[in-house]
Amino acid sequence: MTNFNDRIEKKYQAGIGESEAAGSVARSEVAGPLYQDRIERNHEVGVRQDGVAALWRELSEFLPKYGLQPINEITCVGTVYFDNRDYDLTRYTVLNPGRRMLVRLRTYENYGESPRPISDYWMEVKIRKKGQWTKKRFRLSRVDLPDFLEGRDASQSVLDDSQNDVDPEVIRNLYQEIQELVLTMGLKPFFLLTYKRVAFQNEIERLSLDWDMQYYYVGNDIYSYDSWKYPVEEPIGKSHKTILELKYPQGSLPTWIGDLEKKFPVRETGFLKFVEGMGFLFRGPLKSHREADSFLRLIEAYGGESRPLG
Repeated sequence: MTNFNDRIEKKYQAGIGESEAAGSVARSEVAGPLYQDRIERNHEVGVRQDGVAALWRELSEFLPKYGLQPINEITCVGTVYFDNRDYDLTRYTVLNPGRRMLVRLRTYENYGESPRPISDYWMEVKIRKKGQWTKKRFRLSRVDLPDFLEGRDASQSVLDDSQNDVDPEVIRNLYQEIQELVLTMGLKPFFLLTYKRVAFQNEIERLSLDWDMQYYYVGNDIYSYDSWKYPVEEPIGKSHKTILELKYPQGSLPTWIGDLEKKFPVRETGFLKFVEGMGFLFRGPLKSHREADSFLRLIEAYGGESRPLG
């Protein structure tokens, strides 16, 4: 195995992303548990983006009978991904579709409102192993972000704010684990993904509808943006896909998925937003990178093809 894979595998062995499940599925995006262990499956929807509103109305009538209630607010999700100058995490993801590691900073803003200055973020490490995603995260205020990036200890506000019912030592350890990963691997922000999301959920399952995905090439200046909803620069790429993202605990696929496939034009896909964004980057602002052609071949071979849900 190559050196970059060795380094990332050591992070697995050290426990990044390995945890016992704690907490149930969130009732909202922002109130999610500190740890999430679950299966995720992406489904591409055969509707144009101007048909999303109609699709949402139909899903709002279809899903409640299976216990999934709509969350009526439209959320603008902003996610900044991190990698080092050699793009080791990207390489690891496209070489190992069964095992992925994503390091990202995320914020949620309300659609339809004037942008307000971002007050806090979620710092996350998300890992896929043996078909299951594990996500570890903690809340980080905009004021506390520089301390995290510069290697300083977690402030009391970080320990108090992330999760009311979690031992502060658990948050402190998680803060240190992710901080060590960022600093030792030399991870920096390099692209921003924005999209709109509506969701349906019950106590253990969540179905999200994501659309209007736009990708931006960014650097450290992203920390100074008051809002990520409407960046001033033009995106390097826009996705035409509409994605249904299903999240559920370990176990068999929810039985209602078969009924969903019969009624709506949905197909399971290996699509990953991160990989699509990297394709835009290596065809655009990173096309002069010494390994751009090699990365593009890996990205194109990665997959993302549609297949039946069953």
